[in-house]
Amino acid sequence: MSAARPRVSVVTANYNGAAHLAAAVRSILDQTLADFELIIVDDCSTDDSLEEIARAADGDPRVRVLRQEINGGPAAARNRALSVARGRWIAVFDSDDLMAPDRLEQLVVRGEADECDIVADNLTLFEDGREAARRPFLAIREDAERRWISLADYIASGPIYARRPNLGYLKPLFRASALGAVRYNERLRIGEDYDLVLRLLLNGARMRLTPRALYCYRKHATSISSVLRRENVEAMLAADLGLNPQVAAHGPAVVRAQRVRIRSLERALDYDRLIARLKAREFAPALTLALARPGVWPLLTMPIEARVKRLAGRMKAPRPRTRAPAIA
Repeated sequence: MSAARPRVSVVTANYNGAAHLAAAVRSILDQTLADFELIIVDDCSTDDSLEEIARAADGDPRVRVLRQEINGGPAAARNRALSVARGRWIAVFDSDDLMAPDRLEQLVVRGEADECDIVADNLTLFEDGREAARRPFLAIREDAERRWISLADYIASGPIYARRPNLGYLKPLFRASALGAVRYNERLRIGEDYDLVLRLLLNGARMRLTPRALYCYRKHATSISSVLRRENVEAMLAADLGLNPQVAAHGPAVVRAQRVRIRSLERALDYDRLIARLKAREFAPALTLALARPGVWPLLTMPIEARVKRLAGRMKAPRPRTRAPAIA
């Protein structure tokens, strides 16, 4: 490994990602910006992940693999990578995703030109087996103006089970000097990206959004973020409540947005309790809870709405998108 500091450190947490690792690693090695290091932290995988990484890297010295002794989740794995990262910019990249060949170059150039601390692009969403049916995460034109994301903007996107896209799903590049000693909250198994960016913005970081969709986010049944367990929501709620003193120092708009976000987490917990009681055929306690917490009623329509959307997706032929990023 060269002693020179790379321009970008790409940090990747992996757990049993063998099925997608080869494509993911190749999408990094094929970047037009060659001055990077790729740090993959394997979180005690039981599949062929390490062999897949070795084959894809093919001896490239820019690829480093670290192994966790115990499975600690993606936040702990990313923190391990951050502890050894040397880049001027830090790019978080999931082991089942892809990125356009010019993504790192485009975002570093943009981040340095705009003098921001966090620079993010739009996502291209795709599903296993339906790679041609890609769609943007944020409904913005690729030729739209870049914009700053304020603290209030960011939190306002955060309520769960909302129709507004959560900006916490974005995979930004962080200026290493702005990241400093801030690390992922290892108690979070999901929502850890949202929490990290939120704490940086609370500390005064400046976040820029560029509209091009250069990060390709793979959706599949085994994704951690596809399952919202009660303990995950409780951890997110505890993290948000712990930040309330800092939030209060940023004015009424930020406080209002935080209240809405926290109410959404509390409503999700009520929904989980209601579903558990219905499954247990405890109908009287379920009715009591539903009457006491009317905010859960709209959530009861979610399974029906999801089925309708899936059926509509099968019936509608995918339309080609223009200017989709090329993926090697």
